[in-house]
Amino acid sequence: MHGTMVYTKLRFGPFELSIDERLLRHDGRVLPLGDRALDILTYLVGRPGEIIAKQELMDHVWSDVTVEEGSLRVHVAAIRKALRDGQFGNRYIANIKGRGYSFVGTVVPLAGCTENRNTKFLSQGRRPLRSVTMIGREKVVSEVGGKLRNERFVTLLGPGGIGKTTIALAVAGAVAEEFAGKVHFVDLESLTDPRHVAGAVATSLGLSLTSRDPGPELVDLVRSEKFLIILDNCEHVIEAVALLAEQLYQESEQIYLLATSRELLKVRGEHCWRVLPLDFPRDGSEQTANGVLRYPAVQLLARRVAARAGSFVLTDEDAPLVAEMCRKLDGIPLAIELAAGQVAALGLKNTIARLGLLKLAHRSAVARHQTLKATLDWSYNLLSDGERIVLRRIAPFVGQFTLEDARYVAGELGMGTGEIFDAIAGLVEKSLIATRIDEAQGQYRLLDTTRAYALQKLEEHAEVDVVLRRYGEYVAGYLESQRVALSAIGPGKLSYVPSSGETTTRLKLVRMRCRGG
Repeated sequence: MHGTMVYTKLRFGPFELSIDERLLRHDGRVLPLGDRALDILTYLVGRPGEIIAKQELMDHVWSDVTVEEGSLRVHVAAIRKALRDGQFGNRYIANIKGRGYSFVGTVVPLAGCTENRNTKFLSQGRRPLRSVTMIGREKVVSEVGGKLRNERFVTLLGPGGIGKTTIALAVAGAVAEEFAGKVHFVDLESLTDPRHVAGAVATSLGLSLTSRDPGPELVDLVRSEKFLIILDNCEHVIEAVALLAEQLYQESEQIYLLATSRELLKVRGEHCWRVLPLDFPRDGSEQTANGVLRYPAVQLLARRVAARAGSFVLTDEDAPLVAEMCRKLDGIPLAIELAAGQVAALGLKNTIARLGLLKLAHRSAVARHQTLKATLDWSYNLLSDGERIVLRRIAPFVGQFTLEDARYVAGELGMGTGEIFDAIAGLVEKSLIATRIDEAQGQYRLLDTTRAYALQKLEEHAEVDVVLRRYGEYVAGYLESQRVALSAIGPGKLSYVPSSGETTTRLKLVRMRCRGG
């Protein structure tokens, strides 16, 4: 809030900062912290949720002397040590790479401790840190907001890089007034121990838990409040998140939950919203600049290239190249943003020619989004052994395939049919396989980025030859059955029936395509 009334004692988690006394306490015990570190902490706590540039911090703390950035890092490290930042699910100071620092805990002023000063403090709630710039998601944000109001518990489901967090932040901004600003963003990415999930949520809410069974204690503390809690990146601690989310939903009437995950929580009250890729120009669509710029994927690419290169004008000559790039990237926002950096540096033609999807990088992104490989590693590491085996063995499939197709190609080396079908179901649930179910049977497909990653894993495990041989046998059998079926229709009814020799030639081309030739 803005104004002249400022609180001089502030609480965040189990810590109390007394500004007039210049003391930091933990459960009543004074913590040793130097003057410069206290100045930095006070400045950050005074503007929670904002990203403060490093130079601004240095100018404020060392106004009378010139210092190197290393001095700032040393003092921030001391603050983090005092706050036990990052331990037990607690997180207070975030380093926004390339931009600065931000205090990410919830700041609660202590009543009766005020003074007049033209400064500001956020009294309650926690606002998301990241700026929300969206293209092509306006309708989704509106519809998810409506579903959240009606159902209280929505999970945004989709693969890594699809834009789940961006949509969640935009929804939070759209409904914040309805919660009087009590919107709490809980980034679960840094958690490695599921037992700390409840603690991470409590820290975001400005609470300190003492019970050995923190879930019920947290529910008791908040059941009468009205909050929106955003649970971001749930998949790696999904069982603990699912249990807590179900407790919060069932044992309160005013707690609203918006989760983002690559896998559903599968608990009562949860409503799924599957996040789809941005729409991109399909084969056969208009390939002029005006034609392709109607698609959100192209709009995002053009905007990101312009931001990195200073300007970008899409011409009719380049329009087919941009359309091809967006198709190869499957309309995934993260992949498009990463590719934009390559376009700005190398140009469109060179980028498409060397579109090494797994090598694209973005330094300022969170760790799992700095490269496409990191994003896919995050998902791959959460798979069971059987799911990993099947994922890499279905990599040769360029387009759609069925369960039987997958069974034939992945079924060698001792895997049974039931194991393969279970693995396919698991990969669908974890957003690594796209699926379409019709009346006849399910059709499955790997996104091109996922397929490139799976082929790499196939090579790492020295299974390329045996799996491609199985895939070749599958393709040969399929083409031969098609040739026989077409021949059975009878002469004169078809102008062309492939010969056995042509079937063999097609098989060679398929193998070359699988290997990237």
